[in-house]
Amino acid sequence: MDLGGHLLQTVSPADPLGADRWDFHADPCATLVEQPAVDPALFESREADDDEADDLWEAALAPSGIVARAHAQRADELVAELTTIDALQARLEARKAMVLAALTAAVGGSSENPAHRLDAPNVAASELAAALRISQRTASAAVAEALIVTDKAWKPVLEAMAAGDLPRRRANVILDAAAPVPPERLEAFAAEAIGIANPPDPDQTLSQGALKRHLRRLGEKYAREPLSVRKERVSAHRRVDLEPAQDGMCWLSAYLPLEVGAAIDTRLEAIARSLQSPEEHRTINQLRADVLADLLGSDASATAGIGSIEAVATGDAPPSPGPTGGVRTELIVTVPARTLSGDSDSPGEIVGYGAIDASAARILASEAATWTRLFVDPEDGAPLALGRRRYTPTLAMRRFLGARDRTCRFPGCDKPAAAAEADHTREWAEGGTTEADNLALLCPQHHRLKTVGHWDVRHVRSSAPPGSPMPPGRPVPPGTLEWKAPSGRRYLTYPEGDPAPPF
Repeated sequence: MDLGGHLLQTVSPADPLGADRWDFHADPCATLVEQPAVDPALFESREADDDEADDLWEAALAPSGIVARAHAQRADELVAELTTIDALQARLEARKAMVLAALTAAVGGSSENPAHRLDAPNVAASELAAALRISQRTASAAVAEALIVTDKAWKPVLEAMAAGDLPRRRANVILDAAAPVPPERLEAFAAEAIGIANPPDPDQTLSQGALKRHLRRLGEKYAREPLSVRKERVSAHRRVDLEPAQDGMCWLSAYLPLEVGAAIDTRLEAIARSLQSPEEHRTINQLRADVLADLLGSDASATAGIGSIEAVATGDAPPSPGPTGGVRTELIVTVPARTLSGDSDSPGEIVGYGAIDASAARILASEAATWTRLFVDPEDGAPLALGRRRYTPTLAMRRFLGARDRTCRFPGCDKPAAAAEADHTREWAEGGTTEADNLALLCPQHHRLKTVGHWDVRHVRSSAPPGSPMPPGRPVPPGTLEWKAPSGRRYLTYPEGDPAPPF
């Protein structure tokens, strides 16, 4: 029936709340064209732990619940469209790469004249720059990338892009991770890398940061030279750069060994958090910037009006002179026992940051104030559980969470464990316990989104329940989280799927 351009449909038995009586076409905010009917069966019985039943129960009690559901359905459609657009962009990027490779061949890349072949990429880039009105440098980078991804060795990557399964951003991670891999091993590397970047089960898809770490480890497997040799060579290029920005600001960046950069980052975070208080109005990012300015340029920071940073001392030791006295920092470094003994040069890893060479791992181990060897329960991976006896996790549990989660556990977030907070998945005030299978690391931003109620999260205990985005009954590793978005979509996040870290 047509009512003034609004479509009125009958109630579907599969939709007892009458959401199909809403018009999603005339107005992005659903327009109610007839009072929705409520199925009396909703009031008969419900499972106490069934999230879906809880949602239906609340929706049946008030019209506002029905409105929220209608908006969520609209949001779900928009999110689905975004995923479609992402796949389409991947196909277009694959097509663009093939066209640029063909253009390079057409302007001399397939010539028998060596000089013409050498000039062909520059000629193709000049054509691209003129046609799109972009710089020669940008065009040259696009041509170089296209010639790499269309090479025979990278066939699996190009095919995945052409199928819409591998966005360009993830393809570039594969290409970057291949830097230490010699040409004769590229095909084998690409075949294994595409399985990690584009797994058969979409729920196993890694975040961008986790993908980088996994593929760098894979690159070490296929590398001709060990990490220590390459690091010694490239460390000669260490530097600090300053790039002026708008409004009298600038960007300061440094190219340093990973263990040095990770220590700096962790120390900045620790000092900044020690300064937080109810009276402190600065954000954590502002505090980190001010701490850096105070440590390295006190005169300049005073001129800029930043003021002196005075960290709060923690622990039993008296604070040492200077603004950072008494602040404790902690890096979680996993090192194979054979590497520590000198019997192997296998890399170690700074959890949440990446691999370090064996020499750096031994140095960090020799300088460690404390050593922790984690023995975990083979059933659930938890080192211990405190139940309701204590709200705050012990230091051992916090270390375990850092080793298990490595980063914030929100889908796609890659904030390192050192900058995340241990959150009770089921809130303590609601009866949640302090144990590994009710704790997860969340960065402050996603911790807030979860606490406020925009996103719901729960631990998946043993196998996927009905309604999850994975087949029911499939076993899941300890620490698996199921997130429910405001749109109603569900996402699973897993602990990083590497073998257990070497302790």
